[in-house]
Amino acid sequence: MAAGLVAAIGFVAQQAPAPAPSPIVVRLPSNEMAATYLAVLSDAKTLQPAIAVSAGRNSRELWVKALDPAVHLEGRSLELWGLPPGAAPKSLGVLPRSEKMASIPLPAAADEALAAFRTLAVSLEPPGGSPKGVPSGPVLYTGACVKYW
Repeated sequence: MAAGLVAAIGFVAQQAPAPAPSPIVVRLPSNEMAATYLAVLSDAKTLQPAIAVSAGRNSRELWVKALDPAVHLEGRSLELWGLPPGAAPKSLGVLPRSEKMASIPLPAAADEALAAFRTLAVSLEPPGGSPKGVPSGPVLYTGACVKYW
């Protein structure tokens, strides 16, 4: 009996302890979204959302996501415009050709660069953007530019 007890203790002592399981990280959603400018630009004919645009209030980048990759046309550029009430459109830049989220640099923090725009629009332009400084091609998508704070 003593020999069996010694053998059992020796067997248990030789086994390495099992490693502790990896911790599980749970991130609970915040019940508040950071101060952000938001716009979803839709096709005027179909009312289908085509492009999402956002920027943190203090950010110097405008984030753009094509919701439908078919918005990009070969040999043409899409240019994003801010439309201030009663004034000429202001170019915010040419949309990058990307299926992922892409950024457009802003000349100042979004709170300064976007505050005057109630609407954003996208026009179809020659490669590189409008040569005139205003939309030269048809406006394909529009949407309200909303302050979320």
